Amino acid sequence: MKKLPTSVENFERLIKGNYYYVDKTMLIKDIISLSGKIKLITRPRRFGKTLNMDMMLRFFSMDEEENLFEDLKIWQEKETVREHYHKYPVIYISFKKIKNPTWDSAYSSIKELLSDIASKYESINANERLKEKIKFIAEKEADIGLYKDTLYILSQALYEERGIMPIILIDEYDVPIESAYLNRHKDPDYYDNMIDFMRSFLTAALKGSDTYFSFAVLTGVYRIAKESIFSGLNNLAVYSVFHEGMDDKFGFTEDEVIKMLEHYNLTDEDKEIIDKWYGNYKIGETYNLYNPWSIVNYIASRIISKKPPKAHAQKYWVNTSENKIIIEQIEGNEEIKSEIDELLQKKEIITSVDTSLSLREMEEDETAVWVLFANSGYLNARWVDIGRYAFWIPNEEIMMFFKESVLRWINKKTKVRMKKLYDYLDEMLRNGRYENFVEGLTNFLENGLSYYDVARNESERFYKGFLLGMLAIAVNGYVVESEMESGYGRLDVVIYPKDKSYGQYAAVIEVKRTDKEDEIGEKSKEALYQLKERKYYAKMKSLGYKVIGFGIAFCGKKVVITTKKF
Repeated sequence: MKKLPTSVENFERLIKGNYYYVDKTMLIKDIISLSGKIKLITRPRRFGKTLNMDMMLRFFSMDEEENLFEDLKIWQEKETVREHYHKYPVIYISFKKIKNPTWDSAYSSIKELLSDIASKYESINANERLKEKIKFIAEKEADIGLYKDTLYILSQALYEERGIMPIILIDEYDVPIESAYLNRHKDPDYYDNMIDFMRSFLTAALKGSDTYFSFAVLTGVYRIAKESIFSGLNNLAVYSVFHEGMDDKFGFTEDEVIKMLEHYNLTDEDKEIIDKWYGNYKIGETYNLYNPWSIVNYIASRIISKKPPKAHAQKYWVNTSENKIIIEQIEGNEEIKSEIDELLQKKEIITSVDTSLSLREMEEDETAVWVLFANSGYLNARWVDIGRYAFWIPNEEIMMFFKESVLRWINKKTKVRMKKLYDYLDEMLRNGRYENFVEGLTNFLENGLSYYDVARNESERFYKGFLLGMLAIAVNGYVVESEMESGYGRLDVVIYPKDKSYGQYAAVIEVKRTDKEDEIGEKSKEALYQLKERKYYAKMKSLGYKVIGFGIAFCGKKVVITTKKF
């Protein structure tokens, strides 16, 4: 049995160290054959970008001596191997560690990074002018203009020495930009300075007719286009989660997951859990891709434990992914509350978006957040019409992340202890004791409605949506539905255990509203009477649940709840 490659991003170590490798070497053929002398590939964090970039380095670089590819898929592509294997000088730069809190510290880290790279080329056989510049960079004595030209200088020097234009590989180009955005309030000039540096650094080497590279591949999470980082680059092709091309080369396919589970002697039950928790990603036009980080860590947890498969369904990826920018939007963007509620109810939202992202415009254009979420792996995206896309949550791991993020937001804004409320909900659905839940729900609704600045003339639809949004983030193990056909009509809201191990009771809810505060008590009783007369509890009864009915009446920010067991 092969070792699991948890956190292994070095291709040579992976192949020679007897690690399990999901063969993505056909990416090399895509890089050669697909359009774009410069390819920008954006995928979520920990979806295999760094490993794939290191794999390409080992394949293309003329400085590599060992053959790591003989037993892999690309080796069957004889023409590709003959024309491109170990045939190029390669410049490889990774910006993934540039996560500093200020521009000065980030610039210092960039100088250190470029110095380390330049030092490898101090003895290069190039003209004295280029060698002198490389020496200045290596010894950290260059000015900012020379650091911006580093990539151009190295590519020209390599061409002079080897007579072959190098390949340029830049991994996680956007990490410094994201860090600058997240720290913009601490250092107001940080973002502009970083955008200016990265724009100059890339365009110096990749723009114009006097450049010295065969082709370039850049990876990141975002296509940061509106800041003009890529403005004017010749023959740039973008391969993002919104675009077709290389769809299945990052992340695992279903066949790859099945083979991996077979290798580690795991079961059909494991496959069902993995499908639900870590699958169903869509990239380009390829559906049902899987999160590789979560798959590897699930298997690693599973094979050393005697616990049943469902005990290993955890949030592996979201607990390690860099998601500060996502949390900032969920908790701080007041414009997306209703859409988040829809997503938590496992619905799609459809909106007009520009798929090229500007972090700077995030606070001004509320639709930019959906592009951010999709690029980062927190939502799937599907083209609907020109400029319009549908978005939805792909799987249970991401659903849990959204629920917990919204819970934190509610706790901050309303001062209501939501964890306690959900404990009361669990208590009610398990043993039928609803008094604590009614008290907690009343408190939540009145505090939450006060925060939303609700008017007296809000519709029943608004109140029902508000209630659904709260219940949709309830603890795992429960199903929340609205407009279910039952008895002689459609009930407003129902919540019930997904199986009897989570409880024996279901809660059936009817919502009413009134403009007159002195009528709110009667409206609550009227809602409960409607549940009884129209037998809205009938379907839950037929499924074997005991039923607790809720008549909930609203008047502006006031709420009254009447209950009865059926």
